[in-house]
Amino acid sequence: MDVSLFEKSKDGLTAKLLIRGTTPAFVNALRRAILEEVPTFAIEDVEFRKNNSILYDEIIAHRLGLIPLKTDLKGYRMLKPGEEPGKAHQVTFSLKTTKQGNVVAGDMDSTDKSVVPVYPDMVITKLLKGQNIEFEAVAVLGKGKGHSKWCPAHVYYYNEPKITVTNDPKLLEETRSKYPPQIFDASGKIDKALISTPQLIDACEGVSKLVEIERKDDSFVFVVESWGQLTPKQILVEAVEQLDAQFEDVAGLMK
Repeated sequence: MDVSLFEKSKDGLTAKLLIRGTTPAFVNALRRAILEEVPTFAIEDVEFRKNNSILYDEIIAHRLGLIPLKTDLKGYRMLKPGEEPGKAHQVTFSLKTTKQGNVVAGDMDSTDKSVVPVYPDMVITKLLKGQNIEFEAVAVLGKGKGHSKWCPAHVYYYNEPKITVTNDPKLLEETRSKYPPQIFDASGKIDKALISTPQLIDACEGVSKLVEIERKDDSFVFVVESWGQLTPKQILVEAVEQLDAQFEDVAGLMK
């Protein structure tokens, strides 16, 4: 199996990998490991002391749980069954304000400055004159199989396509309107490099002999779109480690 990085977004949150010489079963196992087994921080418990904002306590607690939090997997670990929570398991956020206008994620104070909201401008609630809110929230490590708020990324894959473009002038004129406009360059010809997403590949397939697409059965484009708690590299490394641990468990049962 050969794995290579061929595209990374400017913000570093999206990575595209080429995984060659493998099977759909493996890439799907990797996808599921990312969605279900990679731990991230999310707010789990909230204690409200004051809240006369426009939203009920339960709604605000739900919104807090969905705020992506930067995650430090080296400094913290998941709580084991029967274990008492301590500093190695959780981070506490507090908020007390009477300011009018939007109350945002960045207004919360964290006991660990390395574990903070990924998007500080996310709105929690809104206060009018005379209203206030005060709460303390506890964030813990969890996995996506327990709740989607702990899911670290959007992940998908598709078979690597082999794209052949002929740009025959007569055929191009006859079928131009049947192709998506995004695939044409400044000169009006089809540019193979612009057929770069699954949607554009599907839109071009089978239209005419101008664009011929062959899908490789053992090669895949694997896309990781992080929500920001971890980088795509951290997510992939952790997912592979989780898979290795599961394989070792299975191997141990077979002895």
